[in-house]
Amino acid sequence: MSSLDRHLDLGFSFDPAPLGGDTLSLFSDWRKAGKLGFLSLPGDSALLGQSLELAASVPPSVRTVIVDGIGGSALGLRALLSACPMRSGGRRTLVVDSPDEATLESVRSGEDPSSSLLVVVTKSGTTAETLAIFLDLWEWFSAGRAEPRVVAITDPESGDLRRLAEARGWPSLPVPRNVGGRYSVLSPVGIFPAALAGVDVEGLLLGAAEALADFDEGGAESLPARIAAGSLARFRSHPVAVFFTYCDALYDTGLWFAQLWAESLGKGKDLSGNPVCTGQTPLACRGPADQHSLVQLFMEGPADKFVTILSVEKDARPLPGGFGGYPAIEWLEGRSVQELRNAEAIATSQALRERGLPVAELHVRGLLDAAAMGRLLMAYEIATVLTGLALGVNPLDQPGVERGKQLTFREMGREGYR
Repeated sequence: MSSLDRHLDLGFSFDPAPLGGDTLSLFSDWRKAGKLGFLSLPGDSALLGQSLELAASVPPSVRTVIVDGIGGSALGLRALLSACPMRSGGRRTLVVDSPDEATLESVRSGEDPSSSLLVVVTKSGTTAETLAIFLDLWEWFSAGRAEPRVVAITDPESGDLRRLAEARGWPSLPVPRNVGGRYSVLSPVGIFPAALAGVDVEGLLLGAAEALADFDEGGAESLPARIAAGSLARFRSHPVAVFFTYCDALYDTGLWFAQLWAESLGKGKDLSGNPVCTGQTPLACRGPADQHSLVQLFMEGPADKFVTILSVEKDARPLPGGFGGYPAIEWLEGRSVQELRNAEAIATSQALRERGLPVAELHVRGLLDAAAMGRLLMAYEIATVLTGLALGVNPLDQPGVERGKQLTFREMGREGYR
């Protein structure tokens, strides 16, 4: 029994074999070697202190925070901003993660640069999309100002963004070198802007620490290990991993999961360099909306889906009446939208089970707050690494992304890539 069961209730439509001891041992070896830096983030009080100190130094005149990042530098923060309650006094926070002219024009036309803070996030300091967004906004942001308010979150020592921040005297925060982008939500990448937005970041890290303690104490019986075991049991037979969130606030968490799962487990070679071409294609879904779009495919299309249904407890407000004589409406009187949502989550799970698809049900007990998000995010980060190691692939790298970058640089005529 996991110590997290009182917070996160996990069940399967089948009985997966427990995670093997060899995988747990390999995980321990990687951890001791310093490869799994994200595990240290919940207990890194110094790093948290840097983020909170810098956040406290932002003057009250700053009313909007514009975060420029992409991929792992944006998706985790989006998940936090969507799901976590905000304390009073938090700044309005925009995440700009697309070098799209219409998106950027909406920022330039809709925001006041004199009351804004620009946060540029790229671990390498060289991400083309992030730096293009920065350049696009720079003239607008700096017009008539000696030195605009900019914070850089990047590698602690190297990269052009680090060099630029030091040359201009911009405040900056480090991304630990052993923390990859898609595992960085609990680093300054997520913590600093989330703190400015009013998220309880101490509670977030406390929840993450609880998930880590659950794994350390429970091993194969822990929640992260059981998530991994269930996924591994159907990983090859069901190559599409559906993350079905029956809570609108968690849809961005589904998108965060999609990157984590795809980049970590979609690999062409194993740890020995042998070709394997393994992976599951993640698909974020929003219930019940996607019951009216994708469930038809799940029920009658290829039986290749592994479905996780994520639901949350919420207070319910009874629906009013007054529409007697209209059976399609009056039967809902006295019920609630949350009751309907919960019933549809249960019904969708049952229908998919009847179809023969493997289903995992993960229920968040109690309030969906920062601590709950910390537990959920850390549990899935650990589960992802465990799954990768069990498959014999490196869950921390992403070599397949590099070719696209090279071809992009060549297409744009960058020196050295022609």
